[in-house]
Amino acid sequence: MSSTALSSAALPGGLVALPGVYQPQADTRLLAAALADEDLGPHTQVLEIGTGTGALSLHAATRGAQVTAVDVSWPAVATARLNAWIHRLPLRVLHGDFEARTTGRRFDVVFSNPPYVPAPDSRLPSRGPERAWDAGLDGRAVIDRICADAPT
Repeated sequence: MSSTALSSAALPGGLVALPGVYQPQADTRLLAAALADEDLGPHTQVLEIGTGTGALSLHAATRGAQVTAVDVSWPAVATARLNAWIHRLPLRVLHGDFEARTTGRRFDVVFSNPPYVPAPDSRLPSRGPERAWDAGLDGRAVIDRICADAPT
């Protein structure tokens, strides 16, 4: 799989998505195109928050970056690990809250495709497919936290 394959309109074939894991869509392709413009290499430390299938982390890994991917969903962690194995790319995939799992580490590039759809409830879902898109009443519950906590 080449980085061009990921940054083009079509994401790479062979991506597995377990039930409940967000399938790469247009927003994922948009982020892949933006990531293609970043200067990534073997000494670049990259963090993906909310990796899902791992498509964007795989994109960074194809360019030689050292990638850590974090997700709160066990099915997403299993999916990203499986896709890394299928594509024979080194990803460090961690389960849990990104801030707790990366304490004390520094990254050159941090990216995420977090949930951003407004939901009827201010509480974020703890399971199920809605976890991939529900983002609180205004759609900003997850992105605001990432913007506040990722810089540290």
